[in-house]
Amino acid sequence: MTPAYWDGAYRTGRKIWGERPSEIARTIGLFFEKEKIPTDGKRMLEVGCGYGRDALYFADRWKIRMLGVDPSGRAIEMAQTGLSATHRRTVEFRQARFQDITGETFDLVYAANLYQVLSPEERNQFCLAAAGWLPPGGLLLLGTLSSRDPEHAGQGSDISKRLNSQEEPFPLHLSTREELEAGFRFLDIRGMYEHEFLEPRAEGEPHHHIAWILIGARKPDRNKPGG
Repeated sequence: MTPAYWDGAYRTGRKIWGERPSEIARTIGLFFEKEKIPTDGKRMLEVGCGYGRDALYFADRWKIRMLGVDPSGRAIEMAQTGLSATHRRTVEFRQARFQDITGETFDLVYAANLYQVLSPEERNQFCLAAAGWLPPGGLLLLGTLSSRDPEHAGQGSDISKRLNSQEEPFPLHLSTREELEAGFRFLDIRGMYEHEFLEPRAEGEPHHHIAWILIGARKPDRNKPGG
């Protein structure tokens, strides 16, 4: 989807999914707590931060430096409006495509509900970019819709030659375990499972989803991802 699409969606300043952090962010937070994964002093990138609800959740939960990027200028305006004086010391929001983030490294990279709206070429670009952002041992935290997602599976018309991809009314890709393992083979996967949940919305009924949650550490051998 284009930045113009999201600029239109956020035009009124309405927070489409409400004020609370996403289910994926909360689930990852609990995983880190259970596994006692250290976060203090880490630098974190959120790709596709929208209006900032997950970025601020992690910034409040962990003692980190956070950069949230999104191609929608309107989303970034809303995110910046939500920054408190305390947040401004450790949180930055920047209007940018993920392809524009080069020459920077991050201990943690988080992307929820982004991978599923990328084209095949963009998904490969994302894998390559993530491998470049993460030093060996750095963690990728990914949430993306499963091919078993009850809200979208089988609802759109298949895009020719794109497995589990649909147009409805924008390209949407539903992932399998095998695809994610192949695309992110540069990771040592610490956790990967399907999570079923109801996603609240500011207006209308909640959406019933099944999403993959993948947490993996960058391998030290720097193998090329994608392909």
